[in-house]
Amino acid sequence: MSAGIRGIVFDKDGTLIHFEETWTPAYVESAEALAGQLGRPELAATWLHATGLDPATGRVLPGTLLASATVDVIAAEWHALSPELPALDGLIPWLDGFWERRALELLAPVGDLPGLFDRLRGDGLRLGVATNDSAQAAHATVTRLGLAERVDFVAGYDSGHGAKPGPGMILAFCRATGLAPGQVAMVGDSPADLAAGRAAGCGRVVGVLTGTSPATVLAPLADVVVADVHALPGML
Repeated sequence: MSAGIRGIVFDKDGTLIHFEETWTPAYVESAEALAGQLGRPELAATWLHATGLDPATGRVLPGTLLASATVDVIAAEWHALSPELPALDGLIPWLDGFWERRALELLAPVGDLPGLFDRLRGDGLRLGVATNDSAQAAHATVTRLGLAERVDFVAGYDSGHGAKPGPGMILAFCRATGLAPGQVAMVGDSPADLAAGRAAGCGRVVGVLTGTSPATVLAPLADVVVADVHALPGML
């Protein structure tokens, strides 16, 4: 990583936590619960496959809505497929609450994150988290991971800075820390994360393989692709 990097913005899902262990079951269970409420269990597969769950492998495909979209976008797509679902003003908070609760129960961190963040902070780096999940869920996850006292900034899609692939959350981190975008690295597992880093003018854009996207998807968009976030100290 460039010697000029003084801050790192991390995506959350698929970057700090393993995506498949945490989010895929939360998505499947929420769809099954909703379909059960409608008395039409077969609809769960329809919603999941339409928004990114591969029916052959049971994994979320890279670049799909389930991989990186915000809850309101996913809810709108499920509702468009099945208008008998509750109205969006009820469906969105229901999904948000279900996913926040279940993802915290299933939380699968990528190794020793407090140790990693302590090492990075010891190197003088400012650290932040920017996710397309809600701000409430972001703060709850950061706290559960033991990182609340180790980060300078946490934002979700509803924090007022926009969602990725827009640059708003990264630029807000820059304002909060006094760093220029060129002094900041963006680390994420999805094309949306890396595009956000490019749009913000980050000095380094790093892809990790703990999410839904393989190296072949991330490499054209990233300066470097690494196995996981624990490779970062060796790059500094």
